[in-house]
Amino acid sequence: MNEEAQFTEAQQAKINELVGQARVKAREKAEIDFKAQAEKNTSAAERANLAAQEEWQKLAAQHEARVKELEPFEAEAKAYRELVAGMLKDKVKALGDVARKAIAGLPESLTDLDKLNWLNQNTSLFEGGPGDGVGTPHRSGHKKTAEAILSQPHKKARL
Repeated sequence: MNEEAQFTEAQQAKINELVGQARVKAREKAEIDFKAQAEKNTSAAERANLAAQEEWQKLAAQHEARVKELEPFEAEAKAYRELVAGMLKDKVKALGDVARKAIAGLPESLTDLDKLNWLNQNTSLFEGGPGDGVGTPHRSGHKKTAEAILSQPHKKARL
């Protein structure tokens, strides 16, 4: 049963030709399948890439719309900052050098508006009245005139 099949040269040539054609067809089919799978993978990646790109474009459009919405307020905010800076300068000028030094000593992180509010809340620290030293605060409710002090009965000191 170990007999080898014997073919004529013409038969062997035909067999070789058929096997060769089958190999070529199989190779071509494998290349086509490979290209189709690669195309499918590329298409999926491209679709994902396009979806991400569309998302970025959507976000960019939203951002641009928000910027256009806020642009008119930029000039207005700049004008307000300049107004507050002018008010602060005028307030410091009116209160004098002590106020200027006090403002210079405040943290740099404070805005001009914060500094102006601080000055407005602490104006009494910088306004000297008769008999007050510079920077001595007025104590509301404790203002006594010389007449009021002299008219009160004095207690005798204990020795």
